[in-house]
Amino acid sequence: MKKMFGKLLIVAGVFIFAAIMMKDVLAERFSPLEGTEAESASASPHEINSMTISAENIHVHVIAEERNDISASITGKSGKLYVTENGKTLGLTAKEKGFQFLNFFHQSSLVVRVPYAYKDEILVRSSSGDIDLDGNGSLALRDLSAKSSSGNMTFKNAKINDLEVKGSSGNTVLSELETKTASIRSASGNASLANVTGSLDVQMSSGNLNASFQEINSPASLKLASGNVKMSLPEKGDFTVNAATTSGNINPSYSFDDKNLDQNKLTGKRGSGKQQIEIKVTSGNVTIR
Repeated sequence: MKKMFGKLLIVAGVFIFAAIMMKDVLAERFSPLEGTEAESASASPHEINSMTISAENIHVHVIAEERNDISASITGKSGKLYVTENGKTLGLTAKEKGFQFLNFFHQSSLVVRVPYAYKDEILVRSSSGDIDLDGNGSLALRDLSAKSSSGNMTFKNAKINDLEVKGSSGNTVLSELETKTASIRSASGNASLANVTGSLDVQMSSGNLNASFQEINSPASLKLASGNVKMSLPEKGDFTVNAATTSGNINPSYSFDDKNLDQNKLTGKRGSGKQQIEIKVTSGNVTIR
C-alpha cells in the first residue's frame, strides 16, 4: 500500500509539474499580426536595440555573420513576412499563407542574418516550427529569449549574458555557449547541453537531460519530474554535486575526491567544492561520469 501511494504521489507530481510548464509557455502566445507585408527587411544594427521575432508554422533561423545590416527574408513559397519598426525595436512576424496542407513537408523558413556588431537583445516566439541560432563564434548578445509551443530549439557558438529558453513540446540543444545566466524550461522533450558556461537553472517535466562540461565556473540547478540525467564532468575543477532521485538509481563513475552515496542520494566533491551542482529527479536515473 505504501509503495502504491508513493507511486501515485510521483505521478501526481509529474502531472502538476507538466501543467505548470505548459501554462508558463502557452500563456505567452502571439499578439495579433501587425506591420506591413514585405518580401524582405533590412535595418542598421546601430539603430536597433531590440529584435522581436514571431512565427507560426514557420522555422526560424538566426545566423550571425560579418555584414553591415540586419537582414530578414522568407525561404519557400508558403510564407509571409510582416515588418514593423517602433523606435529602436524591429519586429518580424512570419506565418504561412492560408491553408498549406500540401506544404506540410516543405515548411518555409524565416532567415534572419545578424551582424556581429549587433550586441543587444533578440526575442523569439514560435508555434509549430523550429528555432535555431548560430553565432558562429563571434556573436555577443545582451539577452536572448526563445519560447516555443511546438518545435525543436538549437542555440550554439555564441556569448549571451542572459539566456532564457522555454518549450512545451520539442527537443532543446545548447552547445558552445558562454552565458552569465541560463534558464531552460521544458514541458516535454529531451535537452542536451554541451560546454555551456554560466549559472544554469534547468527544469524539465518529461524528458531526458544530457549535459557535458569542459569547465564549471558557476552553480547549476537541474530538476526533472520524469526523465534520466546523464552528466559528464571535467577532470579538474572546484565543485560539489548533490544529487537525489525519489524513484530511480544514481550511478556515479566520476572520480570525486570525496564521495558519499546513500541509497538515492549522492554528495560528491572535487577540489575545493566551491561551485554547487544540484540535481533533483522525481522519477528517473542519474548517471555522473
